[in-house]
Amino acid sequence: MPNNVHNPIITARVDKIDNIKYIPPKQSANSLFRFFGKPQYLFETLRKYALFPRYYPENVGYLEIDIRQIAYPMICFCDINIHRLGEHLDLYGKYGIAFSKTWGIRQGIQPLQYINDNSVLRKDFSIAFENAMKSEGDDSLSNYLLTQMYYMKPIVGTMPRNFEDITRNFTDEKEWRYIPDVSTIDLPQVVTEDYIASTGVLNDTLSNNESCWLKFEPDDVKYIILQASEEFEELCRVLDVCTEDDNIKRKLISNVIIWNEAKEDF
Repeated sequence: MPNNVHNPIITARVDKIDNIKYIPPKQSANSLFRFFGKPQYLFETLRKYALFPRYYPENVGYLEIDIRQIAYPMICFCDINIHRLGEHLDLYGKYGIAFSKTWGIRQGIQPLQYINDNSVLRKDFSIAFENAMKSEGDDSLSNYLLTQMYYMKPIVGTMPRNFEDITRNFTDEKEWRYIPDVSTIDLPQVVTEDYIASTGVLNDTLSNNESCWLKFEPDDVKYIILQASEEFEELCRVLDVCTEDDNIKRKLISNVIIWNEAKEDF
């Protein structure tokens, strides 16, 4: 290869994650963001050094199977660059915490696959899923297809927001998911549409069961997003309560972004 030819594969930084080579992305963020509707939810996450899964209903009508709506326990993230976060904050919650992608990969967090309704992939999946549901005996195929559904979403679809359904291009979310195994505490891994009304009780169980939490260390945190400077003072009070280590406090405080003050510079 001539010396004047730039080869990004050769020159890219390569990190090792538990003996797995990781190349940081160039076209997306190298962080995983989690958003909250209220600052109290963010502060509780920092108090516990943990994120709490919830059952979220998903419309799966695009798959053309017998199930129209389904819910699984999950924690959702996105890998949107900071300068593009404004619309996402307005829609999903104005408070956030971001982690390194290396942490997310170690935790088994998986990017979604966005499905074209008209693709062969969607059609073959629908046929395989219907056949698996009718078959008896080995459940390995059914379990695999259900697991694959956890990480699928249509390119375009509807979602509930402010008591109405809105239409979204879901690829804008650049979503990653963490799906805990809740069978260990006798919760259903999948809730179908007839039982979705019961997810409130199930979510309370998840919040109170530490074995289902996704835990992190202060060093895993890259950013904390607040809206106003008065919330920064509240965050400092939270950190005073949850840790006596001044180094940890300084580390977390140094990662704070006050969005209303900083957004015009991104």
